[in-house]
Amino acid sequence: MHKSCKNCKDKVDLWNKECAGCGYKLVLEPEEEIKKRYLKTPSLGALLFTQGWTFGARLYFWFILSLIPAIGIAALVLCVMFGRRWSWKHGGWSSWEAFQERMRLMDFLGVMWITFLGIFYIIARFI
Repeated sequence: MHKSCKNCKDKVDLWNKECAGCGYKLVLEPEEEIKKRYLKTPSLGALLFTQGWTFGARLYFWFILSLIPAIGIAALVLCVMFGRRWSWKHGGWSSWEAFQERMRLMDFLGVMWITFLGIFYIIARFI
């Protein structure tokens, strides 16, 4: 089995500790550690598009809480910080890949939502 060197993109045997092409040091890390680190990363989608993100991440309780004005800000902060972990734990995902794909989609939609709002604001303000 092979993987690609992050530095030079050369093929590297799975258990090598450095790339034969460029000498780049490779870190061997168990899959569980990679998942833990991913689950601890903040969610851009939750920050930019809280209601849509909570619904797409299957966190329906947090979706309802995010609709309440006084609690919505707290829901936003908590979902940014812990949302990925909660979604993985309680979302009923069929696989890790399906979960990651949905998180990428929700982050993308958050960026698109903010972009749309910015363009709409500029058009409404100056035209």
